[in-house]
Amino acid sequence: MTPSLKNLQYLIALRKTNHFSRAASECFVSPSTFSAGIAKLESDLNVELVQRNNKSVLFTPTGKSVVNQAISVMAEINILVSTAKLDFFESEVSIGVIPTISTYILPNFLSNLNKNYPKLKIIFKEDTSDNLLKQLDEAKIDFAIFAFPYELPESIENFQVFSDSIHFIHHNNRNNKAIDNGSLLLLEQGHCLRSHIMQNNAILNRHISNFSCTSISTLVAMVDTDIGVSFLPKMAIDYGILNHYPNISIDMSSTKTKRDIGVIYRKNNQQEESIKELASLLIKS
Repeated sequence: MTPSLKNLQYLIALRKTNHFSRAASECFVSPSTFSAGIAKLESDLNVELVQRNNKSVLFTPTGKSVVNQAISVMAEINILVSTAKLDFFESEVSIGVIPTISTYILPNFLSNLNKNYPKLKIIFKEDTSDNLLKQLDEAKIDFAIFAFPYELPESIENFQVFSDSIHFIHHNNRNNKAIDNGSLLLLEQGHCLRSHIMQNNAILNRHISNFSCTSISTLVAMVDTDIGVSFLPKMAIDYGILNHYPNISIDMSSTKTKRDIGVIYRKNNQQEESIKELASLLIKS
């Protein structure tokens, strides 16, 4: 018997949480309803998907394969629903965005969207580059505002809109403006801005500080204490992130470092041209 989409969603939630009660809560059903759904899925497929006891859930080898296929099936269903939208610019669009862009570009971008497409409903999801790629692959978002260069899987297309230069910053009291051993403050692993800085400069591991920052705001505060030096994207500088830090200087001549800003979306997306049209509004932001 063909399994129901609802029960496939249950299986995906179980893989995510590895716990029946938490998975049931995520699916907004009772534990008994959830458990019955998993049992019905196993019955429909005539195979054991999970082994359970009071403490843990263990997916069988077949169960691991089935849940991976279920994720792909649900992604295609989401794409089917998206394709069926009568008018993209009067629908609901989910947009991912990385943290090193969101604060500085979203307010004006959203204003431009509202002005040009007042019937378009927008949902923003802020996350790291890797996590947004996963959400895009599962069609949980329609597209994502991204920074390049970034190694993308073959299933993902990109459209670059403009370049954002990255400039060296340091405390005014620092005598040596060079990057000394252990002096370079960077965002923690997982932020693409970290890799953009390292790719475009002669950065060695010995240059990197033992301190890592969770956000650009924290990074600026660290430079203000003269713990180290760093780099800032121009969009953050233009936004005024240094307005309250008179002791931090910007080397505006350090223009060899840059990142490209644009969007990513799934290949063969029927709304490709519409996505590019929205992305063009990033320039005005």
